[in-house]
Amino acid sequence: MDIPPETLNRDELQDYLNHHLLGSKSGVRLFQAAASTWNGTAYEQEFLELSEQVSEEQDELSQLIDQLDLRQSVVENAIGMAAEAAGRLNPVNITRSKSEGMTQVEMDVLQSALQGKAGMYAVLARLAERFPDAGLDGQRMSDLYEQAQDQQARVRRISDETMDSRFVAPDHHHGSGVST
Repeated sequence: MDIPPETLNRDELQDYLNHHLLGSKSGVRLFQAAASTWNGTAYEQEFLELSEQVSEEQDELSQLIDQLDLRQSVVENAIGMAAEAAGRLNPVNITRSKSEGMTQVEMDVLQSALQGKAGMYAVLARLAERFPDAGLDGQRMSDLYEQAQDQQARVRRISDETMDSRFVAPDHHHGSGVST
């Protein structure tokens, strides 16, 4: 008796990619809000660059959904638009302070979002290996995984470099390089 070949569950893949596309919409706004938090510092430009990269990846993910002949969820697109609007308000760091605990929460949320994105690309790279005819470019997915890891390391570095401005008493700052 022949065992039928494994097939990719395209409905679940569609749902999975749509959820990540939804998350990327608020992610772009979170990076723009972080740039606003760090307005006037060297970190502002770095967060703007990260925002641009995440936006380009969002476009690529949207194109991938189309290339795979999957549907983009109308409901999730509407939710995504609402998330984009909410992201403009920067609900994580409302005061845009560089020196409060909420600034660290903002950094942590950005790293978490990037970790989620890296996880998606790792899954897609593995699926590309298992299902070579599925239309997934395994090398591109691996490259995007590495890019997400690099982005996460950049946010972690900024967090580390600015940590003293949040957690060390003002008269004891050593080398944080950030004025609040």
